[in-house]
Amino acid sequence: MVVLSQLAALDDYSLIQTHKPPGLFTGIPMVDLSDPDAKTLIAKALEFGIFKVVNQGVPVEFMKKLEAEALRFFNLPQSEKDSAGPPDPFGYGSKRIGPNGDVGWIEYILLNTNLEVISHKSFSIF
Repeated sequence: MVVLSQLAALDDYSLIQTHKPPGLFTGIPMVDLSDPDAKTLIAKALEFGIFKVVNQGVPVEFMKKLEAEALRFFNLPQSEKDSAGPPDPFGYGSKRIGPNGDVGWIEYILLNTNLEVISHKSFSIF
């Protein structure tokens, strides 16, 4: 909804408040998990809202394969993706978002690294 004011006093007042991180943007924070102070670095990075992790010990080839499989999965027809859900507690989910923020559609898949838990599910992304 847009309201136009005819009061000169309100002409310079913005009804939309924006939030900018303190200071100049210097990029997404990076957390080195080999650093003995990694916990503190993570806590500080969370103030920004997102961070990149390095030296986590995950082989690059595995990360490439995981990314390729994620792209393959999310490019499947909706009916096939739906068969991997609902996320209870792990699996595929999707929902419409808004109207109090971005409006659109989000998809997600919740996975567990415990093979005993995964084995009872009827889907596999690998």
